[in-house]
Amino acid sequence: MEYLQTGQMIRELRKRKGLSQEQLCEGLCEPPTMSKIEKGRQYPNKKLLDALLVRLHECAELQVPLSPSDFERAQIEREVISRVSNHDYELLELAERYRNCASSMNKHEQQFYRFTQAVHATAIPDNWAFVLAEFERAIQLTIPRYRVGADISTAMLTSVEFTILNNIAICLWFLDQRKKAVALMEQLYEVLDGQDLDREEYAKRLPLIAYHLSMWLGVEAAYEKSLAVAEKGIQCSIKYGKYALLADLLYNKGYTLLKLGRDREGTAVLQKAFMLMYAGDNAKAYEAFRNDLLQSFGAAVWDGIRSCLLPDSLSREASL
Repeated sequence: MEYLQTGQMIRELRKRKGLSQEQLCEGLCEPPTMSKIEKGRQYPNKKLLDALLVRLHECAELQVPLSPSDFERAQIEREVISRVSNHDYELLELAERYRNCASSMNKHEQQFYRFTQAVHATAIPDNWAFVLAEFERAIQLTIPRYRVGADISTAMLTSVEFTILNNIAICLWFLDQRKKAVALMEQLYEVLDGQDLDREEYAKRLPLIAYHLSMWLGVEAAYEKSLAVAEKGIQCSIKYGKYALLADLLYNKGYTLLKLGRDREGTAVLQKAFMLMYAGDNAKAYEAFRNDLLQSFGAAVWDGIRSCLLPDSLSREASL
């Protein structure tokens, strides 16, 4: 009965959106499988169901029975995401554990496995071309027509697809394909506004996209756009209590204000940024951003910022 109700719900939502079965399931499953799901003859696994609901702009949380291997893979996925968020890219062991949980992987599991392998490969110096190819192969498992430069601004992306595309943009930037990197990141920024995400998912994604995009727009001298993107990321971080990138976004905003000749505003914002880095015990970021300011604007600007920092933070600076 539950299978039939889920299938009927998917069918009704699909018809409301004016989609054919082929359009809805492209890259996710085969049309005969989609037909069985809608008729209640087959129940989708959690990853497939989540992906279908994303494409249908539906945020419903449906309970899906998990096999022992599904449960183990879900735990490994959480561990991978946790490590990546902490900049720990040594993921090969987790990738192999993920693959060996069961004798086979469905398309979405294959995608996550490829994603994990690609992230692990970023630890190898000057390996961006290989990593980009791996991320592209991963995204093409569920978006077969994707190519660099394709329009994805109206796409309904799963969390994994979004993360992979974000990493593709980063690869393009480091490969000095900056216009393509900015264009893709701008599309992801648009997707966030157009996609009906729950608050937690939106608050998790926007600051990350805003940080990279505002920084890159600043490098490309698109200062007004950079300022608007950084401000949106800051407001999102404050509104939803997501502070991991707040200091970085404040730095981007302050840097851009200096570039626009708004020195007083820029200095005040940068002081807040460095105070947050100090409070968060982030000496690495503190040093990197200080050196960036010295190189870009000279010692006089840095002296104006450091004059309002706490004595303890200046002591830290002396020890760097």
